Amino acid sequence: MTANESNSINAAFVALSKAYTGNLADPYPKYKELREQGVVYQGDLVAELGVPSLVAGRTGDRKVFTFLGADICTKALLDPETFSSKVYEEAFGGVMGDKVVLFMDGEEHRFYRNMMTKIMSPAALKKMYDAHFKPTIRTMVEELAGSKNRGELMADLILDFPLRVIYKLFGLPSDDPKAMDEFNTRALLMVFGGMCDFRKPEEAQQRIANAFKASGEIYEQILAVVKSRRAAGDYQGDDLIAQLIRFDDNGRTLSDEEIAQFLRPTMAAAGETTSRAFANVIALLLERPEMLDEVRNDRSLVRPAIDEAMRFEGSVSVIPRITAKDVEVEGVHIPAGSGVTMLVGAANRDPAVHENPEVYDFHIKRKKQAMSFGMGNHMCMGMFLAKMEMELALNAVLDFMPGVRFDPDAEYEGIRGVQFRSPSAIPVVWDAP
Repeated sequence: MTANESNSINAAFVALSKAYTGNLADPYPKYKELREQGVVYQGDLVAELGVPSLVAGRTGDRKVFTFLGADICTKALLDPETFSSKVYEEAFGGVMGDKVVLFMDGEEHRFYRNMMTKIMSPAALKKMYDAHFKPTIRTMVEELAGSKNRGELMADLILDFPLRVIYKLFGLPSDDPKAMDEFNTRALLMVFGGMCDFRKPEEAQQRIANAFKASGEIYEQILAVVKSRRAAGDYQGDDLIAQLIRFDDNGRTLSDEEIAQFLRPTMAAAGETTSRAFANVIALLLERPEMLDEVRNDRSLVRPAIDEAMRFEGSVSVIPRITAKDVEVEGVHIPAGSGVTMLVGAANRDPAVHENPEVYDFHIKRKKQAMSFGMGNHMCMGMFLAKMEMELALNAVLDFMPGVRFDPDAEYEGIRGVQFRSPSAIPVVWDAP
């Protein structure tokens, strides 16, 4: 990736981060204070903390509740008939096109989710892991480490490697760095289109227009590849385009247009969230050099270090829902049509289910899984892939960047944000091999 291409992706990423940083760099003390008063907060806490609200509606006048506890978030995420994900469709409108799994409920959702589960099976991913993912990530880190001994990991590595993995997974041609950069930047612009502050109508209108343009370009780019590969008979591999072309469920097959539409929103989520998640993993370890040394010397700790990071500093702290019917939660009446923010960042530090929750400690055997990838019918389908990528990347950094540590001559701001949490930059040095 050239310097200009890296700068383009980094600028889009930083813009998205800044828009959702809010007015607290560290919101966890506030979450703790409110949770001790009650796990249901009657108000739009995210908006109060300076972040545009996904659940307040485009007019901003919807009644909103915020869930701060692990148990109530879990129960709500496991009850899609009451707590509907249709709020995403309202937020993103037509930006991502039709047939978006995240917007679906019922039988339609089950069909598409089952299809995705089949084609992203552990066996298929294992083949891609050995043939593409591992060499891709390790080569990137080795080339970076061999070219210098100082860098900024976000721009030099972290924003790039999930994109390359997704390109391989989709089966898109990965020999055009400019097209890859454009694709990732467009994906970020598409996400931006569903996250507008409608108190600023001109800005919101421009953001939505940019998102529609980027979404259309992504769709056309994927569609051209699908058509070309089908025409050439090039669909025998394990990548998603090949598997979707071959897909046949009792005579139900997919058109080129259906495949392109199915993959379009997947791209929007797959790259940026994995980048943030891995940035938090590496940042937490760099902030704790003794723990970083432990992981370097005992690679069986790589997965626990990642899992604990997903609990302690998940990249996404907010899961929005809208109530499809009246419901009572912890004695609080929530009318149908209300917005509900599942504040999983708070739930992941709930002392009712997590021992010593305010400490990052991968030695503790957590009794409950973190909710950073969601839960229930809409749990992130890419969770297994994301953890696979992060394990590969962390091992590669430890292998090829001996003594990696924060650059003493550069400023590190730390992990920040309310809705999206991550560092904006990770300046590091490492020992020459």
